[in-house]
Amino acid sequence: MLSVPQTVELGLRIINSSEERGLTVRLLGGVAVYILASDVYPKVPSLSRVPKDIDLVAHVKDSSKLTSLMEDMGIEADKRFNALHGYERLMFRNPRDGTRIDVFLDVFRESHVINLKDRLEVFKPTIPPSDLLLTKLQIWSISERDIKDIVALLFKFRISNNDSMNELNINRLIELTSNDWGLYKTIMVNLSRVTEYIRSKGELSNISGDVISKINDISLKIEKAPKSMRWRLRSIIGERVKWYEEPEEVN
Repeated sequence: MLSVPQTVELGLRIINSSEERGLTVRLLGGVAVYILASDVYPKVPSLSRVPKDIDLVAHVKDSSKLTSLMEDMGIEADKRFNALHGYERLMFRNPRDGTRIDVFLDVFRESHVINLKDRLEVFKPTIPPSDLLLTKLQIWSISERDIKDIVALLFKFRISNNDSMNELNINRLIELTSNDWGLYKTIMVNLSRVTEYIRSKGELSNISGDVISKINDISLKIEKAPKSMRWRLRSIIGERVKWYEEPEEVN
């Protein structure tokens, strides 16, 4: 039986404390993947990982209340970072072990921008599975760690029209990729990268058929979906103009 990492315990404690104060806060990143998909780790040990940091998303209107909550829990704010970026993002550290706690406010911004404002009340304690998958697939300079998280999520969840503890809503992916050519481009490239990764790893052979079938299903549905005028206009420009951001590494 897996022992729960300290980062996961602290992340859940923050969520529970937030709820007690009437704040809507949800987990994303590695801690969220662990909560939703760690039951696949005993079946596929090579996908297992222990998250080092905690990523959260909250409403921007609650930023001052969330900061007060963190301070009451003994978690220290990065005052300089928060003064510069607090309109969209906050940073904290747990002084006990140095764990970084990154809080996105309504909007998740890395290689692409994903608005989560209307998604926080849909699911808990994490963001919905479809949004969690999106935050991984939108990374242009994707790492092996992120690819493993994507494989774990795709192995765990059925592709459906809902987000639940066992289902992942394909309509959310279609909605965003049909209106944003850049996000579409990155996600389609990354789905191909994940397929190549799975085929190159013998230890994933027992799940490769299932996961690759889901990737093909997602790709086909994204491709076939009607695209917005905005998408079509941007597609004309194509790769001549960079379609993704390269976020600065935050230490």
